[in-house]
Amino acid sequence: MAVELEEVGRYILHVLYDNYDSGKHYPSNILSDALEFDEAIVQQSLDKLTASELLHKTSEGYRLSEKGYSVTYQRATSYCPHL
Repeated sequence: MAVELEEVGRYILHVLYDNYDSGKHYPSNILSDALEFDEAIVQQSLDKLTASELLHKTSEGYRLSEKGYSVTYQRATSYCPHL
């Protein structure tokens, strides 16, 4: 099954949103294992989300930025499935 980069990005945002309160940063290999996607496509999606300023990257891994949290919160609480 081919997975599109945008779909992987939505999954990543969802996982990081659900774990936001932990305060942790997650490396790409942990996200890849949790989502059961190839690490290369997860890394490509992480790079795209970071460039869009939705994620903050540190040496420890990735975490939602304030912008990323806001966008994902709106999506999670919306009745519209297309957000």
